[in-house]
Amino acid sequence: MIKVAFAEDHTSVREGIVAVMNNDPAINVMIEAENGRVLLDKILRSDTLPDVCLIDLNMPVMNGFELLKEIKTRWPGMPCIVLSAIIEENYIISLLRLGANSFLNKSCATSEIILAVKQVHEYGHFYNDILNERIIENVVNVKQKMPVLTEREIQLLKYVCTELNYAEIAAAMNTTFKTVDGIRERLCLKLRINTRVGLALAAIRLGYVTLETEHYLH
Repeated sequence: MIKVAFAEDHTSVREGIVAVMNNDPAINVMIEAENGRVLLDKILRSDTLPDVCLIDLNMPVMNGFELLKEIKTRWPGMPCIVLSAIIEENYIISLLRLGANSFLNKSCATSEIILAVKQVHEYGHFYNDILNERIIENVVNVKQKMPVLTEREIQLLKYVCTELNYAEIAAAMNTTFKTVDGIRERLCLKLRINTRVGLALAAIRLGYVTLETEHYLH
């Protein structure tokens, strides 16, 4: 039985998803909460830790970003899946940087949520259209055979994990957009990755960006 803790501020949405998950014989929603603070308090008071946390991103009191950071600080190995209607690269990168094990579009089918819970519990990750297997495998392969990166390439690799767009990154690096685009192209070739999310995953997996690299968050 996979024990799940679920935070979602919309009562009808939460109750509907909980009902579907509890209908699966392999899943038990042991904790449900209307915001991150309530979920965290319930986990701290519980005699048993959840196996997987399912977290809505946009919540009052304590949002998904804050909750994810708290969970990963207190229990680094606790798998977390984030649900959000916002699927912009910067949000996904920030969540991955904080340790999210998977990311689901809030409009996805409940069957995908159940599958994600099961696979994150068993394998530590869940592949979908947003975080596909090719991106993850490329990052893993890079870690196994690390190419030599220049100081500027490493600098850009760190900046792709921020909320800055490429023009703003160029300004932060005291160079031109064209130069940054050239560095990005070289990185993509070296790492065999062609998306910003993939580059951000590589930066995280390779240790260039960690939870402590606060000055890269904007």
